[in-house]
Amino acid sequence: MQSARTAAPLAGEAQAWQIALDRALAAHGGPQALAHYPHVAFAFPSASPNPYTRDHPLIDYRELKEWASSRGWRVRPAPERASDGQKYRPPVRFTRQPARYH
Repeated sequence: MQSARTAAPLAGEAQAWQIALDRALAAHGGPQALAHYPHVAFAFPSASPNPYTRDHPLIDYRELKEWASSRGWRVRPAPERASDGQKYRPPVRFTRQPARYH
């Protein structure tokens, strides 16, 4: 019998989600991209339980921001792009950081 997903994904699962996210961002090629909240939550799960749903964890924004920054992206929630049912799980916006020349 399978139970509902109640805990954060295992480390290997999170890494697989991170690889998929990295590939999607690389393939996108534009200066901004949106990602569905659950996809990012599975890639960067918080240790804290999600009080709004048992379907996916909260996002560990600290880890996500470090990961995104190392790849040249800034990351922020995009609540203005959320539909009515996504109030507590808005899409995540990735914005390409400008190249730095020294």
